[in-house]
Amino acid sequence: MNYVFFDIECANCIHGEGKICSFGYVKTDEDFHILEEKDILINPDAPFLLGNAKKGKGITLAYPLFRFRESPLFPRFYPQIKKLLSDKDTLVFGFAVGQDASYVSYSCARYHLPYIEYEFFDIQKFEKIRNHRKNCSSLQSLIEEYKENVFTYHRSQDDAKRTREVFKHRLNTISASPSQIWENHPECISNTKQQRELRAEQKRIREQKRKGRERRKRFLSLPKPQANINCYCKELWGKSIFFTTRVLKDRRYADRLFQKRDRLFKRGAILTRDYRRADYVVLRSESEVACAKKENPEKQYISADYLLRLL
Repeated sequence: MNYVFFDIECANCIHGEGKICSFGYVKTDEDFHILEEKDILINPDAPFLLGNAKKGKGITLAYPLFRFRESPLFPRFYPQIKKLLSDKDTLVFGFAVGQDASYVSYSCARYHLPYIEYEFFDIQKFEKIRNHRKNCSSLQSLIEEYKENVFTYHRSQDDAKRTREVFKHRLNTISASPSQIWENHPECISNTKQQRELRAEQKRIREQKRKGRERRKRFLSLPKPQANINCYCKELWGKSIFFTTRVLKDRRYADRLFQKRDRLFKRGAILTRDYRRADYVVLRSESEVACAKKENPEKQYISADYLLRLL
């Protein structure tokens, strides 16, 4: 049995769709002796967006960008990568490898190639479970912890080597082989089909959240009908109402409130985005209303169900 450790760098990962610019791997025997290693440079056929939107900093790749631009596209390397990852006599390992596996699957779909089917073991998840850590460790922190060799960061081949070194160190401390770890920790194993299903579900959730944001924005910004004395409602006439984000995010209430939005204004209610100026603060349930009244008895709270009954 052989072992493959691989790592991927991307030009950008917009919407979680990684445009691969390098695929690095290390193939070893059962004693971790390196049989083959390579850093495959790939033209991502996409813009390089390496910055971090929150911190304003970005990674520095191991090669000048022109090296990637002058390299072939992913289909050129597809047979090589497929043979490497789907070999029946090979176990595949990686660090936070689920993301890398999704990038390979996306590249296959992007260029209309058959998916590469294989199982893989996530060493990051294994470290988290083994050490009972609340948060996942980074590869860099584990390299420093184990005092292993330092390689060039963001060079896929070197990151694959570092993954091998970290895993080898961990197995030495617990006197186990990769095959034993593979058998004893099925919770760290996934496959490409499961990963594609996970990414599809994540995409569905992102789309659902996007539609929810648009719905809330429309709810708060669409033109408001004039109050109609024929629709007079004692509880709502002239009252300013504040909807909490949790109410507008909850599909059980948001869709119904949107459908009855015009009635709200015709009954004389006024919408406000200022919690402090609201006559009524709308919460999701009567239990939330009861808790809120205990914390702030001076404020008027009503449940979404009560408001819908008034409409």
